[in-house]
Amino acid sequence: MNKSVTHLPAPPLPPTRTSLLGQRAVEMRRTLNDQVEDVVLELWDNSQFQAYLHAVWDEQAQEGSLSLDNGKAAEMIRDHVRGTNATSEIATSKLATIVKALGVVMRRYGISRKERRNMVHNETVEGNNGDE
Repeated sequence: MNKSVTHLPAPPLPPTRTSLLGQRAVEMRRTLNDQVEDVVLELWDNSQFQAYLHAVWDEQAQEGSLSLDNGKAAEMIRDHVRGTNATSEIATSKLATIVKALGVVMRRYGISRKERRNMVHNETVEGNNGDE
């Protein structure tokens, strides 16, 4: 027995990216970590920014302390945002908050201070003094 089935045509897809985004059912909200990552990528080629992130020991730090270097990098992130996008959440965030988000971003790329401190020839090794 041969049944003829009639299917309704599929509704058309949105013709443009703008119309597609207008139909998004769930609101997309980027986290502060995502926003900080965007700025880190914008600042990455800045030699002073990289200098603040380079050290893995206090003695190597630009300001003599990894914590101070983290704060200076966070300050550069916030100042950059204030100069280009004052409506960003980063523009009104405390430096301590930005430092924490910066740590998350660095771990996303496997280049946090701790990860790099425990690397030998680009391979992570276990710490032997309890600091892993």
